[in-house]
Amino acid sequence: MSWSPVVFYYDHGLSGLTATYAHASYPVANILDRVDGTMWKSTATATQYITFDAGVGVTISPDYLLISNHNLKTAGATIVLQYSTDNFAADINDIFTAYAPATDTTQLKTFTTQAKRYWRLKITGATVNPYIGLCWWGPKTALDYADSITPYDEEIKANVNIGETGFVQGIHTKYTERQLDIKFEDMDSTLTAKLIAWRDAVGMGLFGVQWEPGDHSTDIWMMRRAKGKYDAPLKQGGLYVDNKLALVGRKE
Repeated sequence: MSWSPVVFYYDHGLSGLTATYAHASYPVANILDRVDGTMWKSTATATQYITFDAGVGVTISPDYLLISNHNLKTAGATIVLQYSTDNFAADINDIFTAYAPATDTTQLKTFTTQAKRYWRLKITGATVNPYIGLCWWGPKTALDYADSITPYDEEIKANVNIGETGFVQGIHTKYTERQLDIKFEDMDSTLTAKLIAWRDAVGMGLFGVQWEPGDHSTDIWMMRRAKGKYDAPLKQGGLYVDNKLALVGRKE
């Protein structure tokens, strides 16, 4: 197995999104809030768009699309991210080939970026009203090679009833928590700045992680920090920094 730098998918700069259709109680702004408990819900199955305008004289340069907590596979939908220079009047371009998600689990598409003002997610072919809990597009954050990582740690959250003689009488499984510890040693100022920017932008909210995007490119997980405290002790007179990130997320 080759080893690749850890990649975070959190940065986007999106705001003021508009949707062709949206339920009054489930506005499109919910897809940016980094929590699982809210979502955008459409009120139609017709072709529809979630659109972003960067503003006059402004462009954004995303190189990924991340979607989580959705029903796009169940809905039979096909999706594609598009960009334009004229608000899609005549100049309409697909940044990747449109596809139908094969599952309702987290979706990640990476691509060669374009610096454009107008962007939109196009949804077609749905047979039931689609919904999305989390969705954004922006520049990915490649960190560095981890000194140690625990990509497959899990903890089953369950109530287990044990009888007086030690026999298992019943199990009520709630969910499985994914646990991801990433340790960086001797971090330089560049990596330190990337992690501080991530910490300040995400807080305790959700974001996407690829622990090894080369040989394990399908391991795309929505994670959050396990604790609010951020530890980054200085060493060698402040020249380098050590950091251990403890992340958790619900296994899909």
